[in-house]
Amino acid sequence: MTAVLPARPSVAERRTAPSLSAAVRDLDRRRARSRQRMIGASELGECRRRAAYRVARRRPTNTRTGLQAFLGTELHRGVLRTLRRQYGGLTEVGLQGEQVKGRCDWWHDRVVEDLKTTSRFGFERVLTRGVPVKHWFQVAVYAWLLRTGQTHDRRLAAGTAQDVEGLRIRYLSRDSGEDVVFETDHDPALAAEAVLWLTDVYATVEDEGVDAVPRDGFGPGVDTMCDWCPFLDLCWGPPVDPVTEGDVSRQSRLTVDHGDYVEAVHDYDAWRSAENEAKRHKEYARERLRGRSGPADDLFCEWSGGGLRTQVDKDAAVERLAELGEVVPTRRIRSPQTIRVTRNGSRPERVEGAA
Repeated sequence: MTAVLPARPSVAERRTAPSLSAAVRDLDRRRARSRQRMIGASELGECRRRAAYRVARRRPTNTRTGLQAFLGTELHRGVLRTLRRQYGGLTEVGLQGEQVKGRCDWWHDRVVEDLKTTSRFGFERVLTRGVPVKHWFQVAVYAWLLRTGQTHDRRLAAGTAQDVEGLRIRYLSRDSGEDVVFETDHDPALAAEAVLWLTDVYATVEDEGVDAVPRDGFGPGVDTMCDWCPFLDLCWGPPVDPVTEGDVSRQSRLTVDHGDYVEAVHDYDAWRSAENEAKRHKEYARERLRGRSGPADDLFCEWSGGGLRTQVDKDAAVERLAELGEVVPTRRIRSPQTIRVTRNGSRPERVEGAA
């Protein structure tokens, strides 16, 4: 019997570049954060259902990591290394209490700092909307753990309280390299609010179970907190199968009976009205600001754009192609689905005995 040997790989196959995406996925699976079971300080104030899954020690169902997130993590490390070398202090300080753990990015001169690397859209959102409460929760809890000696770092004596006076959050745009810093004094009430948020999650899980803890996200495709959640499939169910379920969404699985349907329709109508009213107010304020700019207490107003630019005249291009006898390039795309919610015509009740 003659043995059949596998074909030797070609030179091109031997020279094929290793997959960076595969390397990132493997590295993320082996990282402690991917295997984390205790709630991390960065999750406080975000989604109570996600925190509940941590409390109940449920296994994550979605642990993929994109290259963009990987690059952000590596940039994060490099920036912290630069800050430490230039100004001193301690970076990535391990902290752990009975219910929460985390790593303080930078502790320097009695100030706790957390660094957030973000896209230009995220950076712009912070500039316009300010710091989300959940981010203040995070640094406040770091400060509380340090002040109470709940450290898990060989560079600090366990059980020894540290002196923390200030909180700082630094946002760094991965696209432009710009950064903006927000600072405040240490506020014990802020840390207490964060711990209370977490305590409420623990109590609900113990008394009523994980499913009784409400979601704070609106589901995949609507909320990015859900899109990147490690418990996405556990929370919202597996991806929709168009063959067996048809053209539905994961959120539509919550609409079980007619009462659910009526509630959703009325929700849509209410938020549509609020959206239209908010747009009117915004446009009115915009017109009042035409020609004006500068500081306004804690805000700053400025205008940009308005210059002339050249763009393709699509109608003229189609006409020109037709004149030349050329076939106009086309492609088939699916039109967006639209929804229309209208008022039913009110009808008077029938009076007994009326014709």
